[in-house]
Amino acid sequence: MIKTTTLSAEYFHRISQALKDAGAFRPTLVIDKAHFDENLKHLMDVIQQGFDYRIVAKSLPSIPLLEYIMERSGSNRLMSFHLPFLFHVVKHLPHADILLGKPMPVAAAQQFYNWHSTLSSSSFKPAEQLHWLVDSLERLQQYQDLAKNLGCVINVNLEINVGLNRGGFINDDEFRQSILLLNNNPHLKLTGLMGYEAHVSKMPKLIGGSKKAFSVAMNLYQQCINTIKEVMGSEAAAKLIFNAGGSSTYPLYAKNKDGNKSQSDFITEVATASALVKPTDFDAHTLTHHKPACFIAAPVLKLVNKPEIPMLKGLSQFLLTIGLLPKQACFIYGGNWLATPCFPADSKRSSIFGHSSNQEMYELKEGHSLKVDDYFFFRPTQSEAVFLQFGEIAVYEEGSIVDWWPIFDDKAVHSKHSDSEQINIEKERT
Repeated sequence: MIKTTTLSAEYFHRISQALKDAGAFRPTLVIDKAHFDENLKHLMDVIQQGFDYRIVAKSLPSIPLLEYIMERSGSNRLMSFHLPFLFHVVKHLPHADILLGKPMPVAAAQQFYNWHSTLSSSSFKPAEQLHWLVDSLERLQQYQDLAKNLGCVINVNLEINVGLNRGGFINDDEFRQSILLLNNNPHLKLTGLMGYEAHVSKMPKLIGGSKKAFSVAMNLYQQCINTIKEVMGSEAAAKLIFNAGGSSTYPLYAKNKDGNKSQSDFITEVATASALVKPTDFDAHTLTHHKPACFIAAPVLKLVNKPEIPMLKGLSQFLLTIGLLPKQACFIYGGNWLATPCFPADSKRSSIFGHSSNQEMYELKEGHSLKVDDYFFFRPTQSEAVFLQFGEIAVYEEGSIVDWWPIFDDKAVHSKHSDSEQINIEKERT
């Protein structure tokens, strides 16, 4: 597991100077392009064994960032998890092949088709480029009714439970009934399976660890494929997408090498994205070769010597004496993010003063070198929620901020409009 101490003070000083030179005197999300590219190379070492790569768009919600990955990886495959995100990606990346990463209410699918039908011009073809995720026979029947009403064919990818136990099909009678329903169906087309196994990298050695959990997951996956072969035939099964993987598990996948069959030979594509920026939630034993590549930089507004609790000078002195109040602290521009301090080293949020989204206080180690207007750095715990809190991503490379990449359009992401109002908004934008 990579520790933040492996990132030197000089490293953060260089980013700080780059931010100052770029005039970024506000909380700023930074991506280290060199670290990002190195992480992407590690990913491609696995993908190039014979997998397709599906980019998880929610984890890196920026069109220029997704375009960069698509160009470098040669993949046009995306995974989407949110209806407004789907609208946004279809509009800006119409060449993408999109798999939904979670089952959507059939009414949400209806909204998508309503919206798509209003586009004056779009090269995106849902019948060829969009795969809806379905997790039950009941939902499958709902999608069949929708397709009949729309007079179209809807692509369906079935979510299977390979041990995460978050829902999805298991290889039982309901799954077989669903495959029978999909076989030669004029309105629904089976395009594959998705088996997510995020639990694998977290399994303790006491119960077999990651190796056993991965083996169990692959066996469960294979059982579902066998049922498809029995009902539809091996030739039909050979044309399907068998999606798996995640940011903490992708390194476990391998294809047949030197005549030795691997457990994951049958998997056709691997999905991941967070591993490319490595937030702290992905400090997993499977990703020790990855580097942190995203940071929050917040200007230091104030430095405080021996901070005091309001109206409690005597108590403050006592708490300072016994070490419950710090001798040094700072107030930063903003705060209360899903993030962990990483520079200055050994800094921590003040438990006594609590959270603040305006000016959050952080305890500093004695002898720190911070000055007012310097930057305090955090590693986000995740990317999908944190990135959306910043209007742009500062792209850092070789000592400079070389670009600013916008996040997904704020109106598209946070719209609370009705379906008809959303359609009118999209018309105005086009």
